[in-house]
Amino acid sequence: MRSAWVLTALLATTAVASAKPSNPAFLGISMPGGNGPCFVEGVTRGSAAKLAGMLKGDVMHSIDGTPTPNCDAVLRAIQGHEPGDQVKIAIARAGRPMVLNVELLSRAEIMRRRLVGQPMLATDLFGVDDQRSLDLSSLRGKTAIVGWFDARRCDGCTQVFGKVASWTRAQTDKPGFPPMPLAVTPGQPHEAKALMPMGLDVPLAIAEREVYEDLVVADADRINFMVIDCRGIVRYVAPISPSADDADAAIDELFAAAEQASRRTTK
Repeated sequence: MRSAWVLTALLATTAVASAKPSNPAFLGISMPGGNGPCFVEGVTRGSAAKLAGMLKGDVMHSIDGTPTPNCDAVLRAIQGHEPGDQVKIAIARAGRPMVLNVELLSRAEIMRRRLVGQPMLATDLFGVDDQRSLDLSSLRGKTAIVGWFDARRCDGCTQVFGKVASWTRAQTDKPGFPPMPLAVTPGQPHEAKALMPMGLDVPLAIAEREVYEDLVVADADRINFMVIDCRGIVRYVAPISPSADDADAAIDELFAAAEQASRRTTK
């Protein structure tokens, strides 16, 4: 049996059937692999599944009338939907059938609702470079671009952080710049050497997994970026998949948000 994974729905388009956006429709459950009935092992806080009332232990039988005899069928049934689409999911809860009306969200929307416009929550991170504790809620006087990612599993993430590092260095002649770039991965301080990706061009910090999963929608294939202004307010969030078709556009949007946050805080 494969390890539990988080259900995602790839955003299909009529023009490019295999398009891979950074922020496709997202149901927000963890579930087992295999060929047996698809039951919910966990529900992401603030996700479409959570808002619709889905619970751990629910067994999924169909989506919009399409039978889902296993978890692969659940994924296939939800493919082609976009964030904002409404779907009807037939489940069994303790043997009792029911239908849930679900409005699919994206990871970005979940994080926006959770974080944007709010003071950054207190964090107890371990800075790998200086071997010191770091609290993102205490940053003052500088805009920060923080990317939360799984250093063990995220292919292509180092290259994205390289673009962030190059962009921040290029902003040195602008007021309020450059923003402070930071990469954060789940783990323990004693794992620092093993967790440091080869070629990472920004400082790395380590977060307890509970802290990591409380702040972002954890995903092995994405960097969950946030922009924090000099007053400690989260101004922007953007989950970016290095392999997504829109990765370059998403990175440009991240840079624009960081520049806007810096201008806002230097007025």
